[in-house]
Amino acid sequence: MAFSFKFPKFHESVLDNGLRLILLPDHEQEGLVAALQFPFGRFCDESGKEGVAESVIALLQKGTQQCHFDQFSSMLEFEGASLFAEVGEEHTGIGIRMLSKSHKNLIPLFLEMVMMPALDTKEFERIKKEMVTSLHAETAEPSIIANRHFFVELVGKSHPAGRFHSLDAIRKITIDDIKKFYAEHIGPKNAIMVVAGDFDVSEFNDMYLKSIQQWNADKQTEPCFAPLVETSKKAFRLIDKDDTTQTTLVMGHCMPGELSPDRRPLALANYIFGAGNFSSRLMTSIRSKVGHTYGISSQIAAERIFGAFTISTSTQNNQLGAMIDAILEQYNELCLNGITAAELDRAKKFATGNMAFQLEGIGSIAEKLMWLRFYDYPDSYIEQFDTLLNSITLDNVNDAIRRHFLAEKMIIIAVGKKVEIAEQLKKFGIFTGYHYRDKI
Repeated sequence: MAFSFKFPKFHESVLDNGLRLILLPDHEQEGLVAALQFPFGRFCDESGKEGVAESVIALLQKGTQQCHFDQFSSMLEFEGASLFAEVGEEHTGIGIRMLSKSHKNLIPLFLEMVMMPALDTKEFERIKKEMVTSLHAETAEPSIIANRHFFVELVGKSHPAGRFHSLDAIRKITIDDIKKFYAEHIGPKNAIMVVAGDFDVSEFNDMYLKSIQQWNADKQTEPCFAPLVETSKKAFRLIDKDDTTQTTLVMGHCMPGELSPDRRPLALANYIFGAGNFSSRLMTSIRSKVGHTYGISSQIAAERIFGAFTISTSTQNNQLGAMIDAILEQYNELCLNGITAAELDRAKKFATGNMAFQLEGIGSIAEKLMWLRFYDYPDSYIEQFDTLLNSITLDNVNDAIRRHFLAEKMIIIAVGKKVEIAEQLKKFGIFTGYHYRDKI
Protein backbone atom coordinates (compact mmCIF):
# COMPACT_ATOMS: atom_id res chain seq x y z
CA MET A 1 0.00 0.00 0.00
CA ALA A 2 1.45 3.34 -1.08
CA PHE A 3 1.88 5.93 1.63
CA SER A 4 2.34 9.60 0.89
CA PHE A 5 2.32 12.35 3.50
CA LYS A 6 3.95 15.71 3.93
CA PHE A 7 3.38 17.86 7.00
CA PRO A 8 1.72 21.16 6.09
CA LYS A 9 3.85 24.24 6.60
CA PHE A 10 4.21 25.14 10.26
CA HIS A 11 6.22 27.58 12.36
CA GLU A 12 8.31 26.18 15.20
CA SER A 13 10.48 27.83 17.81
CA VAL A 14 11.87 27.18 21.28
CA LEU A 15 11.24 30.18 23.53
CA ASP A 16 13.65 31.46 26.16
CA ASN A 17 11.52 29.90 28.90
CA GLY A 18 12.04 26.44 27.37
CA LEU A 19 8.63 26.05 25.72
CA ARG A 20 8.56 24.59 22.23
CA LEU A 21 5.86 26.48 20.29
CA ILE A 22 4.45 25.02 17.06
CA LEU A 23 1.97 27.09 15.03
CA LEU A 24 0.15 25.10 12.36
CA PRO A 25 -2.32 27.18 10.31
CA ASP A 26 -4.97 25.38 8.29
CA HIS A 27 -7.85 27.31 6.74
CA GLU A 28 -9.98 24.44 5.44
CA GLN A 29 -12.32 24.47 8.46
CA GLU A 30 -13.32 27.16 10.94
CA GLY A 31 -11.92 25.37 13.95
CA LEU A 32 -8.94 25.87 16.21
CA VAL A 33 -7.13 23.60 18.65
CA ALA A 34 -4.60 24.72 21.25
CA ALA A 35 -2.83 21.99 23.21
CA LEU A 36 -0.01 21.68 25.71
CA GLN A 37 2.01 18.57 26.39
CA PHE A 38 4.10 18.17 29.54
CA PRO A 39 6.83 15.57 30.18
CA PHE A 40 5.20 14.07 33.26
CA GLY A 41 2.52 11.51 33.94
CA ARG A 42 1.39 8.95 36.49
CA PHE A 43 4.95 7.70 36.87
CA CYS A 44 5.81 11.02 38.55
CA ASP A 45 3.40 10.43 41.43
CA GLU A 46 4.99 10.19 44.85
CA SER A 47 4.92 6.69 46.27
CA GLY A 48 1.92 6.37 48.57
CA LYS A 49 0.13 9.31 46.94
CA GLU A 50 -0.64 7.87 43.53
CA GLY A 51 -3.26 10.03 41.81
CA VAL A 52 -1.67 13.46 42.25
CA ALA A 53 -0.90 13.93 38.55
CA GLU A 54 -4.48 13.16 37.50
CA SER A 55 -5.86 15.33 40.29
CA VAL A 56 -3.76 18.31 39.18
CA ILE A 57 -4.92 18.06 35.56
CA ALA A 58 -8.55 17.67 36.64
CA LEU A 59 -8.27 20.67 38.95
CA LEU A 60 -6.69 22.87 36.27
CA GLN A 61 -10.00 22.64 34.41
CA LYS A 62 -11.97 24.05 37.37
CA GLY A 63 -11.37 27.75 36.88
CA THR A 64 -8.63 30.35 37.20
CA GLN A 65 -7.57 32.83 39.85
CA GLN A 66 -9.59 35.50 38.05
CA CYS A 67 -12.48 33.38 36.81
CA HIS A 68 -14.26 31.00 39.19
CA PHE A 69 -15.50 27.64 37.96
CA ASP A 70 -19.13 28.59 37.22
CA GLN A 71 -18.10 31.61 35.17
CA PHE A 72 -15.30 29.62 33.53
CA SER A 73 -17.69 26.85 32.47
CA SER A 74 -20.27 29.34 31.22
CA MET A 75 -17.69 31.04 28.99
CA LEU A 76 -16.71 27.73 27.42
CA GLU A 77 -20.34 26.73 26.92
CA PHE A 78 -21.30 30.10 25.44
CA GLU A 79 -18.49 29.84 22.86
CA GLY A 80 -19.24 26.20 22.06
CA ALA A 81 -15.74 25.21 23.20
CA SER A 82 -14.53 22.13 25.03
CA LEU A 83 -11.50 21.18 27.08
CA PHE A 84 -9.73 17.87 26.74
CA ALA A 85 -7.00 16.21 28.76
CA GLU A 86 -5.15 12.92 28.99
CA VAL A 87 -2.74 11.83 31.69
CA GLY A 88 -0.40 9.13 30.43
CA GLU A 89 2.35 7.27 32.21
CA GLU A 90 5.16 9.65 31.17
CA HIS A 91 3.50 12.57 29.42
CA THR A 92 0.31 14.56 29.83
CA GLY A 93 -1.74 16.64 27.43
CA ILE A 94 -4.35 19.32 28.01
CA GLY A 95 -6.03 21.48 25.42
CA ILE A 96 -9.06 23.33 24.11
CA ARG A 97 -11.15 23.04 20.94
CA MET A 98 -13.03 26.10 19.69
CA LEU A 99 -14.36 27.91 16.68
CA SER A 100 -11.59 30.08 15.31
CA LYS A 101 -13.69 33.22 15.72
CA SER A 102 -13.64 32.66 19.50
CA HIS A 103 -9.88 32.73 19.93
CA LYS A 104 -9.76 36.29 21.32
CA ASN A 105 -11.82 35.20 24.31
CA LEU A 106 -10.64 31.63 24.72
CA ILE A 107 -6.89 31.58 24.05
CA PRO A 108 -6.31 34.05 26.94
CA LEU A 109 -8.64 31.97 29.12
CA PHE A 110 -6.78 28.77 28.26
CA LEU A 111 -3.41 30.35 29.01
CA GLU A 112 -4.72 31.73 32.30
CA MET A 113 -6.10 28.30 33.18
CA VAL A 114 -2.65 26.76 32.83
CA MET A 115 -0.52 29.61 34.17
CA MET A 116 -2.78 30.89 36.97
CA PRO A 117 -5.22 28.14 37.95
CA ALA A 118 -7.52 28.58 40.91
CA LEU A 119 -6.53 25.23 42.48
CA ASP A 120 -9.63 25.61 44.60
CA THR A 121 -9.85 23.44 47.72
CA LYS A 122 -13.59 22.76 47.41
CA GLU A 123 -13.25 21.68 43.78
CA PHE A 124 -10.32 19.49 44.77
CA GLU A 125 -12.42 17.73 47.41
CA ARG A 126 -15.10 17.06 44.77
CA ILE A 127 -12.48 15.55 42.48
CA LYS A 128 -11.23 13.32 45.30
CA LYS A 129 -14.75 12.04 45.96
CA GLU A 130 -15.19 11.23 42.27
CA MET A 131 -11.89 9.35 42.22
CA VAL A 132 -12.83 7.38 45.33
CA THR A 133 -16.18 6.42 43.77
CA SER A 134 -14.42 5.28 40.61
CA LEU A 135 -11.89 3.25 42.59
CA HIS A 136 -14.63 1.44 44.50
CA ALA A 137 -15.91 0.15 41.16
CA GLU A 138 -12.43 -0.74 39.91
CA THR A 139 -11.58 -2.88 42.94
CA ALA A 140 -14.04 -5.54 41.75
CA GLU A 141 -13.21 -5.42 38.02
CA PRO A 142 -11.32 -8.63 37.10
CA SER A 143 -9.34 -7.12 34.20
CA ILE A 144 -8.07 -4.27 36.38
CA ILE A 145 -7.21 -6.67 39.21
CA ALA A 146 -5.31 -8.93 36.80
CA ASN A 147 -3.34 -6.09 35.23
CA ARG A 148 -2.34 -4.64 38.59
CA HIS A 149 -1.11 -7.99 39.85
CA PHE A 150 0.79 -8.49 36.59
CA PHE A 151 2.72 -5.24 36.83
CA VAL A 152 3.47 -5.66 40.54
CA GLU A 153 4.85 -9.12 39.79
CA LEU A 154 6.80 -7.81 36.79
CA VAL A 155 8.50 -4.78 38.32
CA GLY A 156 7.73 -4.64 42.05
CA LYS A 157 6.37 -1.75 44.10
CA SER A 158 9.52 0.36 43.89
CA HIS A 159 9.14 0.79 40.11
CA PRO A 160 6.59 3.41 38.98
CA ALA A 161 4.81 0.87 36.76
CA GLY A 162 4.12 -1.22 39.86
CA ARG A 163 2.25 1.51 41.75
CA PHE A 164 -1.43 2.33 41.31
CA HIS A 165 -4.21 4.52 42.61
CA SER A 166 -5.70 3.19 45.81
CA LEU A 167 -8.29 4.42 48.28
CA ASP A 168 -5.57 4.99 50.87
CA ALA A 169 -3.39 6.94 48.43
CA ILE A 170 -6.21 9.18 47.18
CA ARG A 171 -7.34 9.98 50.71
CA LYS A 172 -3.80 11.02 51.68
CA ILE A 173 -3.51 13.62 48.91
CA THR A 174 -3.91 17.19 50.17
CA ILE A 175 -4.30 20.51 48.38
CA ASP A 176 -0.71 21.24 49.39
CA ASP A 177 0.40 18.15 47.45
CA ILE A 178 -1.50 19.48 44.44
CA LYS A 179 0.11 22.91 44.66
CA LYS A 180 3.58 21.41 45.10
CA PHE A 181 3.15 19.12 42.09
CA TYR A 182 1.81 22.00 40.00
CA ALA A 183 4.79 24.18 40.91
CA GLU A 184 7.28 21.46 40.06
CA HIS A 185 5.74 20.05 36.88
CA ILE A 186 3.40 22.53 35.17
CA GLY A 187 5.60 25.00 33.37
CA PRO A 188 7.19 25.81 30.03
CA LYS A 189 10.46 23.94 30.46
CA ASN A 190 10.49 20.88 28.15
CA ALA A 191 6.78 21.44 27.38
CA ILE A 192 5.29 21.62 23.88
CA MET A 193 2.46 23.89 22.77
CA VAL A 194 0.74 23.37 19.44
CA VAL A 195 -1.86 25.70 17.97
CA ALA A 196 -3.51 24.28 14.87
CA GLY A 197 -6.41 25.34 12.69
CA ASP A 198 -7.88 28.45 11.13
CA PHE A 199 -5.77 31.35 12.42
CA ASP A 200 -3.16 33.84 11.27
CA VAL A 201 0.34 33.26 12.64
CA SER A 202 1.31 36.94 12.69
CA GLU A 203 -1.89 37.89 14.49
CA PHE A 204 -1.38 35.07 17.02
CA ASN A 205 2.15 36.22 17.77
CA ASP A 206 1.06 39.84 18.12
CA MET A 207 -1.75 38.95 20.51
CA TYR A 208 -0.38 36.09 22.62
CA LEU A 209 3.35 35.53 22.23
CA LYS A 210 4.36 38.02 24.92
CA SER A 211 2.10 36.33 27.50
CA ILE A 212 3.49 32.92 26.59
CA GLN A 213 7.07 34.17 26.82
CA GLN A 214 6.44 35.59 30.30
CA TRP A 215 5.33 32.20 31.59
CA ASN A 216 7.98 30.86 33.92
CA ALA A 217 8.43 28.20 36.57
CA ASP A 218 11.70 28.26 38.48
CA LYS A 219 11.11 25.05 40.45
CA GLN A 220 10.39 22.74 37.54
CA THR A 221 11.86 19.27 37.85
CA GLU A 222 13.30 17.20 35.03
CA PRO A 223 11.09 14.67 33.21
CA CYS A 224 10.73 11.32 34.96
CA PHE A 225 10.95 8.19 32.82
CA ALA A 226 10.54 4.66 34.13
CA PRO A 227 13.66 2.49 33.85
CA LEU A 228 13.85 -0.62 31.74
CA VAL A 229 13.21 -3.90 33.52
CA GLU A 230 16.31 -5.90 32.71
CA THR A 231 15.23 -9.24 34.12
CA SER A 232 12.11 -10.98 35.22
CA LYS A 233 11.41 -14.62 35.99
CA LYS A 234 8.53 -17.00 35.64
CA ALA A 235 5.85 -16.29 38.20
CA PHE A 236 2.25 -17.34 38.75
CA ARG A 237 -0.59 -15.72 40.70
CA LEU A 238 -4.12 -16.95 41.36
CA ILE A 239 -6.49 -14.26 42.60
CA ASP A 240 -9.63 -15.78 44.08
CA LYS A 241 -12.89 -14.10 43.08
CA ASP A 242 -15.58 -16.59 43.95
CA ASP A 243 -18.52 -14.84 42.29
CA THR A 244 -17.25 -15.38 38.74
CA THR A 245 -18.10 -18.04 36.17
CA GLN A 246 -15.24 -16.86 33.96
CA THR A 247 -11.54 -16.51 34.63
CA THR A 248 -9.69 -13.40 33.51
CA LEU A 249 -6.20 -14.17 32.31
CA VAL A 250 -3.17 -11.91 31.79
CA MET A 251 0.15 -13.36 30.65
CA GLY A 252 3.34 -11.61 29.65
CA HIS A 253 6.82 -10.34 30.42
CA CYS A 254 9.10 -7.34 30.04
CA MET A 255 9.81 -5.63 26.71
CA PRO A 256 12.00 -2.72 25.60
CA GLY A 257 10.39 0.70 25.22
CA GLU A 258 9.71 3.12 22.39
CA LEU A 259 13.33 4.18 21.88
CA SER A 260 14.63 0.63 21.42
CA PRO A 261 15.90 -0.12 17.89
CA ASP A 262 13.75 -3.26 18.06
CA ARG A 263 10.53 -1.31 18.70
CA ARG A 264 9.19 -1.39 15.11
CA PRO A 265 10.11 -5.03 14.40
CA LEU A 266 8.48 -6.05 17.68
CA ALA A 267 5.32 -4.09 16.84
CA LEU A 268 5.06 -5.92 13.51
CA ALA A 269 5.57 -9.27 15.24
CA ASN A 270 2.94 -8.45 17.85
CA TYR A 271 0.42 -7.50 15.15
CA ILE A 272 0.74 -10.97 13.67
CA PHE A 273 0.67 -12.72 17.03
CA GLY A 274 -2.20 -11.02 18.81
CA ALA A 275 -2.84 -7.38 17.91
CA GLY A 276 -4.31 -7.97 14.46
CA ASN A 277 -7.92 -8.46 15.53
CA PHE A 278 -9.51 -11.45 13.77
CA SER A 279 -6.47 -12.05 11.57
CA SER A 280 -4.01 -12.58 14.43
CA ARG A 281 -2.68 -16.00 15.30
CA LEU A 282 -4.25 -15.90 18.76
CA MET A 283 -7.72 -15.03 17.48
CA THR A 284 -7.54 -17.48 14.58
CA SER A 285 -6.35 -20.43 16.63
CA ILE A 286 -8.03 -19.88 19.99
CA ARG A 287 -11.28 -18.09 19.21
CA SER A 288 -12.12 -19.27 15.72
CA LYS A 289 -10.78 -22.84 15.83
CA VAL A 290 -10.86 -23.90 19.48
CA GLY A 291 -13.64 -21.60 20.68
CA HIS A 292 -12.33 -21.08 24.21
CA THR A 293 -13.07 -17.34 24.24
CA TYR A 294 -14.91 -14.53 22.49
CA GLY A 295 -11.81 -12.38 22.37
CA ILE A 296 -8.07 -12.54 22.92
CA SER A 297 -5.33 -10.08 22.11
CA SER A 298 -1.74 -9.14 22.84
CA GLN A 299 -0.28 -5.69 23.44
CA ILE A 300 3.09 -4.07 23.84
CA ALA A 301 2.94 -1.13 26.24
CA ALA A 302 5.95 0.98 25.31
CA GLU A 303 6.96 4.01 27.31
CA ARG A 304 10.18 5.85 26.50
CA ILE A 305 12.50 3.20 27.97
CA PHE A 306 10.26 0.76 29.85
CA GLY A 307 7.96 -1.68 28.11
CA ALA A 308 5.79 -4.73 28.76
CA PHE A 309 4.20 -7.43 26.62
CA THR A 310 0.82 -8.81 27.68
CA ILE A 311 -1.73 -11.32 26.45
CA SER A 312 -5.27 -10.71 27.74
CA THR A 313 -8.40 -12.83 27.56
CA SER A 314 -11.15 -14.49 29.60
CA THR A 315 -12.66 -17.96 29.44
CA GLN A 316 -15.09 -20.24 31.23
CA ASN A 317 -13.61 -21.53 34.48
CA ASN A 318 -13.67 -25.14 33.30
CA GLN A 319 -11.69 -24.27 30.16
CA LEU A 320 -8.84 -22.35 31.80
CA GLY A 321 -6.20 -25.08 31.58
CA ALA A 322 -6.95 -25.74 27.92
CA MET A 323 -6.86 -21.99 27.24
CA ILE A 324 -3.39 -21.56 28.75
CA ASP A 325 -2.17 -24.62 26.83
CA ALA A 326 -3.45 -23.15 23.57
CA ILE A 327 -1.86 -19.76 24.25
CA LEU A 328 1.50 -21.30 25.16
CA GLU A 329 1.40 -23.46 22.04
CA GLN A 330 1.05 -20.36 19.85
CA TYR A 331 3.60 -18.44 21.89
CA ASN A 332 6.19 -21.20 21.69
CA GLU A 333 5.63 -21.50 17.95
CA LEU A 334 6.33 -17.78 17.59
CA CYS A 335 9.49 -18.03 19.69
CA LEU A 336 10.73 -21.07 17.78
CA ASN A 337 9.88 -20.23 14.18
CA GLY A 338 9.05 -16.51 14.11
CA ILE A 339 6.69 -15.15 11.47
CA THR A 340 6.54 -15.70 7.70
CA ALA A 341 7.26 -13.34 4.82
CA ALA A 342 3.56 -13.25 3.93
CA GLU A 343 2.64 -12.33 7.49
CA LEU A 344 5.25 -9.57 7.57
CA ASP A 345 3.86 -8.12 4.36
CA ARG A 346 0.36 -8.13 5.86
CA ALA A 347 1.59 -6.43 9.04
CA LYS A 348 3.38 -3.73 7.05
CA LYS A 349 0.26 -3.01 5.00
CA PHE A 350 -1.79 -2.62 8.16
CA ALA A 351 0.81 -0.35 9.80
CA THR A 352 0.93 1.87 6.71
CA GLY A 353 -2.85 2.16 6.48
CA ASN A 354 -3.18 2.77 10.20
CA MET A 355 -0.62 5.58 10.06
CA ALA A 356 -2.61 7.26 7.29
CA PHE A 357 -5.72 7.00 9.46
CA GLN A 358 -3.86 8.58 12.41
CA LEU A 359 -3.08 11.64 10.28
CA GLU A 360 -6.65 12.52 9.31
CA GLY A 361 -7.54 16.07 10.34
CA ILE A 362 -5.48 18.96 11.59
CA GLY A 363 -5.98 17.97 15.23
CA SER A 364 -4.50 14.53 14.58
CA ILE A 365 -1.54 16.10 12.79
CA ALA A 366 -0.95 18.36 15.80
CA GLU A 367 -1.00 15.33 18.11
CA LYS A 368 1.48 13.52 15.89
CA LEU A 369 3.87 16.48 15.94
CA MET A 370 3.81 16.49 19.75
CA TRP A 371 4.46 12.75 19.74
CA LEU A 372 7.46 13.18 17.45
CA ARG A 373 8.93 15.95 19.58
CA PHE A 374 8.43 14.03 22.82
CA TYR A 375 10.44 11.09 21.50
CA ASP A 376 12.95 13.28 19.62
CA TYR A 377 12.00 11.74 16.28
CA PRO A 378 12.48 13.73 13.05
CA ASP A 379 9.48 14.64 10.90
CA SER A 380 10.81 12.19 8.32
CA TYR A 381 9.81 9.38 10.70
CA ILE A 382 6.22 10.03 9.57
CA GLU A 383 6.81 11.44 6.10
CA GLN A 384 8.95 8.45 5.14
CA PHE A 385 7.10 5.88 7.21
CA ASP A 386 6.71 3.45 4.31
CA THR A 387 10.46 3.59 3.67
CA LEU A 388 11.11 2.89 7.34
CA LEU A 389 8.79 -0.13 7.28
CA ASN A 390 10.18 -1.46 4.02
CA SER A 391 13.68 -1.37 5.49
CA ILE A 392 12.61 -3.90 8.15
CA THR A 393 13.42 -7.39 6.92
CA LEU A 394 12.02 -10.74 7.95
CA ASP A 395 15.33 -11.50 9.65
CA ASN A 396 15.07 -8.22 11.60
CA VAL A 397 11.66 -9.23 12.96
CA ASN A 398 12.54 -12.82 13.77
CA ASP A 399 15.83 -11.80 15.40
CA ALA A 400 13.88 -9.34 17.60
CA ILE A 401 11.43 -12.12 18.50
CA ARG A 402 14.31 -14.37 19.58
CA ARG A 403 15.81 -11.61 21.71
CA HIS A 404 12.66 -10.43 23.48
CA PHE A 405 9.95 -13.13 23.41
CA LEU A 406 11.24 -15.40 26.17
CA ALA A 407 9.13 -18.23 27.55
CA GLU A 408 11.34 -18.55 30.61
CA LYS A 409 10.18 -15.11 31.76
CA MET A 410 6.44 -15.64 31.33
CA ILE A 411 4.20 -14.36 34.13
CA ILE A 412 0.69 -15.84 34.40
CA ILE A 413 -2.08 -14.08 36.34
CA ALA A 414 -5.49 -15.73 36.73
CA VAL A 415 -8.47 -14.03 38.40
CA GLY A 416 -11.32 -16.46 38.98
CA LYS A 417 -13.09 -18.89 41.28
CA LYS A 418 -10.30 -20.71 43.10
CA VAL A 419 -12.22 -23.92 43.83
CA GLU A 420 -12.89 -24.36 40.10
CA ILE A 421 -9.54 -23.35 38.60
CA ALA A 422 -6.77 -24.16 41.09
CA GLU A 423 -6.44 -27.81 40.07
CA GLN A 424 -6.13 -26.86 36.38
CA LEU A 425 -3.23 -24.52 37.14
CA LYS A 426 -1.00 -27.00 38.96
CA LYS A 427 0.69 -28.31 35.82
CA PHE A 428 1.97 -24.84 34.91
CA GLY A 429 3.75 -24.15 38.19
CA ILE A 430 3.22 -23.09 41.78
CA PHE A 431 0.69 -20.27 41.96
CA THR A 432 0.81 -17.76 44.80
CA GLY A 433 -2.71 -17.24 46.10
CA TYR A 434 -4.50 -13.94 46.77
CA HIS A 435 -8.01 -12.73 47.40
CA TYR A 436 -9.25 -10.08 45.01
CA ARG A 437 -9.69 -7.60 47.88
CA ASP A 438 -6.11 -7.99 49.08
CA LYS A 439 -3.99 -4.86 48.96
CA ILE A 440 -1.04 -5.18 46.62
